Amino acid sequence: MSSKRNVEYCILNSAIALTNIKGLDKDIAQFVKGIVLMLCDKFVCDESLSTTISNLVGGNMKIVEDYAQRVAQRKVDEKMRERNEEIVINLSNEGYGIEDIVRIANVSLDFVRNALSK
Repeated sequence: MSSKRNVEYCILNSAIALTNIKGLDKDIAQFVKGIVLMLCDKFVCDESLSTTISNLVGGNMKIVEDYAQRVAQRKVDEKMRERNEEIVINLSNEGYGIEDIVRIANVSLDFVRNALSK
């Protein structure tokens, strides 16, 4: 068996192993499936084997794109939250009241209270 064939079967075995992991977090499972699909696309020449692997992991490259988009959005959301907390603290330090901070920063009352309690 050639080394190319060995790689193809390693990818197939990875797909099989992935489908047998119980309790795997949905986001992680989607990401791993995407990786298996990328490997399949790059290294599996046998069309039948490629179809088998794709069917096993039950997806397409959109899985990877969706995961990457969710991760990027979480990072943006976290940066926005940090920036808003900074604004709230600065406004408070400048003597603005809680109601004014809520209005100026366009955040919730709970967010202001949380930021100021840190």
